[in-house]
Amino acid sequence: MAFADRLKSVPLVLEVVPPHRRASAKVLEGFADRVRNAVRAIPTLDALNLPEVIDENHVGRPFYRNLDPRRCVELVNHDLPVETIVNKVVVHLENPAAVESWLRESLGEGFRNVVLVGGTSSRNRYPGPSVAESNALFRTVAEGQPTVTCGNITIPERPGEVERLLQKTRAGCDFFTSQVLFEPEPATSVLRAYGERCAAEGLEPATVLLSFAPVADTDDIEFLLWLGASVSEQTEEALLADEGHPGLASLEVARNTWASVRDAMAASRHPVPLGVNVEEISLHNFDLAVKMAAEFPLWRIAPATR
Repeated sequence: MAFADRLKSVPLVLEVVPPHRRASAKVLEGFADRVRNAVRAIPTLDALNLPEVIDENHVGRPFYRNLDPRRCVELVNHDLPVETIVNKVVVHLENPAAVESWLRESLGEGFRNVVLVGGTSSRNRYPGPSVAESNALFRTVAEGQPTVTCGNITIPERPGEVERLLQKTRAGCDFFTSQVLFEPEPATSVLRAYGERCAAEGLEPATVLLSFAPVADTDDIEFLLWLGASVSEQTEEALLADEGHPGLASLEVARNTWASVRDAMAASRHPVPLGVNVEEISLHNFDLAVKMAAEFPLWRIAPATR
């Protein structure tokens, strides 16, 4: 079944960070084997998500440290039992024509699902088009292809996020992937407001993939805080509670956060369809990410315990 057809059925996605673009052949082979084995270990997986990892300098110019997501798919092989999602930071391309060229090339190579991403700072002036403009370009390029999807990123903590969600949905976004969550708020409030606004406009809401990531130590937590995740003191204590089994406590935190948002949407007058995106934020947490994703079927019906 195409990923596009799974969007309304609580899809499960595994996000894997591409290796360094100058990695050795041995490292690349190990990456490919690890990904293939992970996909086989998660029978309920719906898609493999490959982000484009970019560092920006103080004026927003990009440095491409990691391998291009499309090349990662070629490395792992196109014959995976699940579809892939490739990400592109569109604002770093030269102009709308360059974005359109990238989209046509990607669809022509068989990539059916993309996530179009903006810049990291609203203070920087980027050469490429906005995400909403890029969504519209995708719709033009993909016309007549019903099994392709366009995704974007949502950051619930960001001011004005509901309006951003609406703007991108109007422009053709099929699904959003959230920033990594450790708390049900503010995601719940944002999604509730988004659902209400969509209903008021007669707009079908996009599916929102709630992102979760296992953390094994304080370094992981500090990295996620640097990325912008919200972690309360109480949650940080819970994440590090089981010193004998690093990382396992974070699976429980993720399950509870999912259950809280899921239940809030189920009780909402205008619910937003949900899914899950499990992220591997660092290589040492890869096995935990696979375990988290493999356990997701149990999350679907499990009650929140906090």
